[in-house]
Amino acid sequence: MPLYKASASELTALVAADNNTSGFIKDTEGWRVLDASAVAVPHTGTLTETALATIVVPAGAMGPNGILRVTTISTVNTNANNKTLRIRFGGSSAATGTQFMSVANTTGISHMNQRLIHNRNSQSVQIGAASGVTNVFAASTAAAIAGAIDTSVAVNLMVTAILADVGDTITLESYLVELKYGA
Repeated sequence: MPLYKASASELTALVAADNNTSGFIKDTEGWRVLDASAVAVPHTGTLTETALATIVVPAGAMGPNGILRVTTISTVNTNANNKTLRIRFGGSSAATGTQFMSVANTTGISHMNQRLIHNRNSQSVQIGAASGVTNVFAASTAAAIAGAIDTSVAVNLMVTAILADVGDTITLESYLVELKYGA
């Protein structure tokens, strides 16, 4: 069965319906899928950071305490060169926006990663795990990422790739972007 992808207007209506007047969420649906794909998107032949997937987060859909959950699977050819997959939020092109993930892979062949981007009691303040850590579920000496993206308007979330050598390849094998509204 194909995955149903809600339109921006449907998602906004569902979010509004879930929010009750006391400021708490009447969570009858939980996480909502913004977008998902398992169509492989390879990147090779250029050293320019390139968008492999762009997902639009509808205006106001996160609310002041909402969460985006982004899960990716990528593969690379194996050698000592960095093949870097990134998650950027709030940009208008591949090399703009706040980096909420920037993980370089060399000989690891495949990699699965998950990132959470939380609005922090404001539609214009975010917090996320350190960008460069491979395992976000382990302790890190790196600082958390702070964002200042206005999610009261539609915002791009991009999965991008950048190579250290034009002969290398990184492939976005799949991604899943989910949203949980938070009042």
